Amino acid sequence: MIADNPAGRVLALACVLTFLHYTGAYMRVPILPLYASLHGATPTDVGLIVGAHTALAALSAIPFGYAADRWGRRALLLGGMTLSAATSLLLPLVEGPLALAAIYGAAGLGVAAFTPALMSLVGDVAAPGTIARAYAWYTTALFTAFGLGPILGGWVTGLGGHRAAFVVAGAIIATALALGAPLPETGARRGRGARAAAFDELRRNRRVWAVWIATIAGLAPSGAILTFFPLLGRERGFTPLVIGLILGVLSFANTIVRLPAGWLLDRTRARRPWIVGGLLLAALGTALVPHLRAPGDFLVLGAALGVVLAVTFVAIGAALGEATGPATRGLALGGYSTAIYTGFGLASVGLGPLVTHWGWAPAFALIGGATALGALVAAVVWDASSGSV
Repeated sequence: MIADNPAGRVLALACVLTFLHYTGAYMRVPILPLYASLHGATPTDVGLIVGAHTALAALSAIPFGYAADRWGRRALLLGGMTLSAATSLLLPLVEGPLALAAIYGAAGLGVAAFTPALMSLVGDVAAPGTIARAYAWYTTALFTAFGLGPILGGWVTGLGGHRAAFVVAGAIIATALALGAPLPETGARRGRGARAAAFDELRRNRRVWAVWIATIAGLAPSGAILTFFPLLGRERGFTPLVIGLILGVLSFANTIVRLPAGWLLDRTRARRPWIVGGLLLAALGTALVPHLRAPGDFLVLGAALGVVLAVTFVAIGAALGEATGPATRGLALGGYSTAIYTGFGLASVGLGPLVTHWGWAPAFALIGGATALGALVAAVVWDASSGSV
């Protein structure tokens, strides 16, 4: 059990905070594009609104990871949840694309502060030889939230409208903030010379760079699907609840194999084959999205993509944790968060104009091709580091 010792209890609390924070955050994911489009936003506008969120998250994640190494994890966790809750409660007060982009952009700062600090904490408390399982527990909580959030967002919207969904999302994140108040501090506090050495160490660590590249590639499908599937689904005649259900199945499938994957990866110690192979399969699945019509077809593809991405990202988390130590973990995971938001943001911003001018099928095919290319580049960089596994 993860809660049968002090470190295990910290890990359990971290999983609870992750679940609540991202349930609230992901309630907004299928609702914000619909809310914006109902108030006159074009697909390009929707991409820019989501892109503002991911761009600010990408730009700030490394500084926040650096801060987590410098001052510890707790302040970043609590501050991130505070900003996430506040922005959720502000979203229903505005309607225009610029205002939505400003507030949702600020929400990106909240998740950028939370994510590297939380992931660093997981690495801090993981027992030797169990890092893949520790990250599997964390990502199980994360992707349970990713699955529940869109479904809950669609359900609340059906009952009370888009604005009600934003308010409920803010209340859930505020609950996480209250529960996180007694969280103990972890993480090294380092002087200027040690921090400079940490930057230099990561700059020369090719394994870390390979993982960052793989992460960018792996998030491009998610950026495309989570941002634009609500609009594609509406064209197919799906209700908000059906749209949320399909996105939820993708995330729930991504969740249920996390713990078995963590056990397998701790046993085999293999990382590279799972990462590269998973990205190539995700690229193929992404290209297939606009060719489907019926909800059942989307549910099957979503489940398959979820399983593939689950194994891929457990391997990514374990590889990154093994390639770093406590003194550089926050900085490396800040870079990992930046890679997440970069991949997601490039897809969400870039796909809007492509959909507008080319249509769904060429746009999603391009995203799939970019994911496959990223997988191959990551494999080459990985091979340039010592001891490919």
